Amino acid sequence: MCQITETRETRRVVIAGAGPAGLLCASLLLERNNDANARVNYHVTLVDGRQDFGALTKDELSKSFRSWMLGLANHGLDALRELPELYDNYVKGEGIQLEELSIYLGSKRLNQGSVDDLSEKNDIPEAFIVDRNYIVAAIARYVKEKYEKHDKFKAMYLTTCQYVDYENKQVLVRNKNTKEERYVPYDLLIGCDGVRSTVREALIRRHSNFSCTITDIFQEFKAVHVDRPDCISAKGMSLLPDIFPGFQGIALPETGGKVNISCGVPRHLFDDIDADLKSEDYRVVSKYIKEHFKAFELVDYDDFAKQWVNQRWNQTGMVHCNFYHSTDLGIVLMGDAAHATSPSIGMGMNTALRDAQIFCHILRENNDNLAETLEMYSKERVKEGNSLTSLAYNLYCHEKRPQTIETLHLIIRSILHKKLPWLVAEHPQNMIGLRGVMLSDVYDHATKLGIVSKHRLINERVRNEYFEKVSGMVKDSPKRYNVAARTLVVAGFVGLSSVMLGKFFN
Repeated sequence: MCQITETRETRRVVIAGAGPAGLLCASLLLERNNDANARVNYHVTLVDGRQDFGALTKDELSKSFRSWMLGLANHGLDALRELPELYDNYVKGEGIQLEELSIYLGSKRLNQGSVDDLSEKNDIPEAFIVDRNYIVAAIARYVKEKYEKHDKFKAMYLTTCQYVDYENKQVLVRNKNTKEERYVPYDLLIGCDGVRSTVREALIRRHSNFSCTITDIFQEFKAVHVDRPDCISAKGMSLLPDIFPGFQGIALPETGGKVNISCGVPRHLFDDIDADLKSEDYRVVSKYIKEHFKAFELVDYDDFAKQWVNQRWNQTGMVHCNFYHSTDLGIVLMGDAAHATSPSIGMGMNTALRDAQIFCHILRENNDNLAETLEMYSKERVKEGNSLTSLAYNLYCHEKRPQTIETLHLIIRSILHKKLPWLVAEHPQNMIGLRGVMLSDVYDHATKLGIVSKHRLINERVRNEYFEKVSGMVKDSPKRYNVAARTLVVAGFVGLSSVMLGKFFN
């Protein structure tokens, strides 16, 4: 091993949030210490309010900490492969590589073919379906086993970031068990602390030109992890249009013989769903599912129903920021703190991992010059983060007719591009996740085709009209509103179908 000089500057790094971006960034910075060309020794403190997932056994993780199934594509895989040992010994094998797609229309199964049938093999990204917490646990195990006793690393789990004292460059943290509070000094503070980021609040307080909007994806949804029926492919994704009246669904295979079934309904239609699905009695829900779930026979309806009633209705936030750093404060944002998004195009975790990778690349290119790195990071990633959130929300439309037209556009353009690639450009959906294709490239293409601008106008109108109605600002006509509701009931699945094609095959 090369000799590392001890005349280097010491840089204290506090990372708020031990999610994918925070854990990968910690790993890359600690690895940077082994580079003979580095001018800085990074002392990393990782702070997270949850327990250390790296200390859990796989059995404990499976029983108590299952999360959402996500797509891990080239952007995320390439970031993880920055540390070959991390990918080969910890991450690889955690998910299931997707090989086929099916659509269930009622009980009729339409097999859309294998991955190789859907596109040219060289254009297919490696697409894994994986539980988000499994990826977090895998990276956390790597960090724990490699750096737990390292003098340049400290993990503070079950500890929350309360406040950023940016004038003195220190973070107030509180231990959830002991309630003890203390300040942790920093030279660089990395905010990977999610939608309600405490770190991001410091930018809001300090910079009057910092713009941040927090909204949500306008959906209510639930997800269950049940035994996979034999008729469901262990390596296939199944789209479930009208899984229940007003709902659209998807079934994703998991490790351990399980399948993750997610069901969602647009918020403006939530009051109209069948009352049995809102029941707190699992027997009522179980009976309803037996009668209305037609796609395939479940192994255990009661298990599905018990999981259903024992969870709240879920929502997911979206974040847009106009920059991701402050040189004066020594702060940088990554992951959901910078660009929380709808899961519709499957690039949220991939983009978060990419944030960490790109930041450390820029840091190395700038010989650890922090001021230059922070500015270049924002310039590089703001366009990607905002393209992510805008594409995830505005590639799809809340209204049926324009969404149906867009789906036909996707199908026709995809066919024509395959036959006449020199004449017809690819559809933006089919570009997402491809190696070498940035999300800002996809956004630019979708904008020039008129997709984003058209859907943005409609989606914002639908959201605004819904808010005006529920807040009492506008006394809506029942007849007018019910017609609109019926018009929008089916739109979600059309969007979901094209979303999942882009999410896992592109």
